[in-house]
Amino acid sequence: MAIAHDSPTVPRPLEQYAHAFDDLFHTSIHCRRFRDYLAGLLLPRDRNKTLTALVGAEPITQAQTAPVQQLQFFLTEAD
Repeated sequence: MAIAHDSPTVPRPLEQYAHAFDDLFHTSIHCRRFRDYLAGLLLPRDRNKTLTALVGAEPITQAQTAPVQQLQFFLTEAD
């Protein structure tokens, strides 16, 4: 079951790649978080493997912001 989603923040090639995995997710939010996760892994950052760096947040001052918490929830709770 493919799920429609809006994720204008990822480039077209990444969107096309991620689309192949849409059937694995039950909600459009999970599809969007998956795209955010992939984009975070591919961005050229110093610490691109930490949660805060994956979403572009500062490690100490922004660790409790919504984008960081949403990615944390996706990585630990999504089916």
